[in-house]
Amino acid sequence: MDRLRNFGFLLAELSRRYVQLFEQLAQGTGLKLTTCRALAYLERHEGICQSRLAELAAIEPMALVRLLDRLQAEGLVQRVADPQDRRVHRLVLCEAARPVLQRIREISSRAREQVFAGIEPGEREEFLRVLERLNDNLGAVQAPAAPLRPEDAPSQPARRRPGSRPARSPRRYSS
Repeated sequence: MDRLRNFGFLLAELSRRYVQLFEQLAQGTGLKLTTCRALAYLERHEGICQSRLAELAAIEPMALVRLLDRLQAEGLVQRVADPQDRRVHRLVLCEAARPVLQRIREISSRAREQVFAGIEPGEREEFLRVLERLNDNLGAVQAPAAPLRPEDAPSQPARRRPGSRPARSPRRYSS
């Protein structure tokens, strides 16, 4: 049997099981996967707008608004008005988010330890290099994503045709 034919299925199954493991390890911490994804992406891309964070973290925009409301009430995230467009909010982490992010990193580290158990460091590095190249290949054949740097982001949201619905992002999981 051609193992390459199962690549997509294997990748999807690996992702599904990794998410299950992460959620299992996070039980009892009060952290939900969507919260972890949002905070982790925000840490990597501080200053991005809400719509871009929703896209990166694969969270529906309205669900992200509710999540950000809660995170802001908890003092973890702050919305800052975009100086070029008052309709846009840029997101920044508050100091109180640092211990939460540390806990997320600890959970992620434990999950990776379990996933890579029995895998030699050299094999792990080669596997990650191949995954990065696959990701680059997919990025090259797909439309370029919106800029990640706040200063490169458009100051006005894209306009939709009347009656059209926004495109839904595929669900992506990472930690």
